[in-house]
Amino acid sequence: MNPTSFTFSDRLAGGPLVSDALRAAAGRELARLLADATGPAAFLEVPGDAPSLDATLRAAAVVPARFTKVLVLGIGGSALGTQAALDALRPMPRAAGAREVRVLANLDPVSVADALAWFDPADTLLNPITKSGTTVETLTQFALFADRIRAARGDAGLREGIVATTDPERGALRRIARKLGCPALDVPPRVGGRFSVLTPVGLFPIALAGYDVAAMRAGAARVFAALDPAAPLDHPSVRAAADQVALMDRGAVVRVFWAYCDRLASMGDWLSQLWGESLGKPRGDGAVGQTPLRAIGSTDQHSLLQLFMEGPRDKSLTIVTVGGAPAMPVPDLSDLDADLAEFAGKDVSAVFDALRAGTTVGLVEAGRPVLGLHVPALDEAAVGALFAHFMVETALAGYLLGIDPFDQPGVEAGKKFAHGLLGRPGMESFGDQARRVLGATGEPR
Repeated sequence: MNPTSFTFSDRLAGGPLVSDALRAAAGRELARLLADATGPAAFLEVPGDAPSLDATLRAAAVVPARFTKVLVLGIGGSALGTQAALDALRPMPRAAGAREVRVLANLDPVSVADALAWFDPADTLLNPITKSGTTVETLTQFALFADRIRAARGDAGLREGIVATTDPERGALRRIARKLGCPALDVPPRVGGRFSVLTPVGLFPIALAGYDVAAMRAGAARVFAALDPAAPLDHPSVRAAADQVALMDRGAVVRVFWAYCDRLASMGDWLSQLWGESLGKPRGDGAVGQTPLRAIGSTDQHSLLQLFMEGPRDKSLTIVTVGGAPAMPVPDLSDLDADLAEFAGKDVSAVFDALRAGTTVGLVEAGRPVLGLHVPALDEAAVGALFAHFMVETALAGYLLGIDPFDQPGVEAGKKFAHGLLGRPGMESFGDQARRVLGATGEPR
């Protein structure tokens, strides 16, 4: 059995990508990444954190039976991983008592109003998630839904109807949880938000949805355990990182995640944050990184493929395939038209894969770099392994590029201006500067 639950291929990329120098660097940087597991690369230790898994499962087990629905409030790393797992696992069998889980991941007033109409304090548990405890979007959402709970069921309803997930000690959400006396789960302080899906951030709502979160962690653990600096490129996650860095050096400034599986669309959204926020950084006199782009096959053969095939040679493509499709033979209706004979008797999965294979060959023949990732079965262990794979690929690519993949200083400036516009004490100068830039029209001058 493949310890990583998937297979990786770069033989379609038009010849060897990784130089001897990059191979040696991969070994050195992988050793450094593993050594940083007790520091900035703390995501590597998450699958072995048994107490946090136990706390998550205990919290899920004591949720009152009347809560048949769960609303997750979060944004970015507090929402994308959960949504990715829920979508990927949708056809899997669920445990008895599984809840309907919905994720509200934006502050668009129309989306918030729709969620408020769906939300019923009598049967819906509220799970606000913010690592810092101060995220503007999440706290704004929280105020709306907590007010709805208190109006319907009083302070007792707040204590029973909310499970917060946040920093163990600091932040507004932790203070609120203490004041209300509602349960609260810890986000490990050393694990960055976009690396946190295998912590209580993702595990609690995914467990309430009826999926086996212990199996997810076990799948991730196998990926991490197989990392070996002595043979770095034998590991698919390391080879993928080295390939992406080599392609960046050749001018690939766009990274395409092309999944031939509708259930992995949200995984592409999660990877877009992970890849873009981790690797888009200044370096020396310039900058590095790739713009992530999510595509779905075969849908985007009819939209984006023309760009990929004959547009600028600035893209690397990772094509992801998934096994285990249900058998679905195409009936013979060639009596209606002779063109239908081509598909008659073939399985839908065979037609689908022929479309994928034809597109792949066309891209390779056009000299476009194509990497492949195949998942034999998309179960909980495989989903955990995919999360782990992309975390390693992203973090190691950052180390190979000579940047810090765990910070996001470029995000903070916009937050400061927003706080200034909203009137946070101490942020007045940022508000004044924002108004000077925006002017009376509210648009940049």
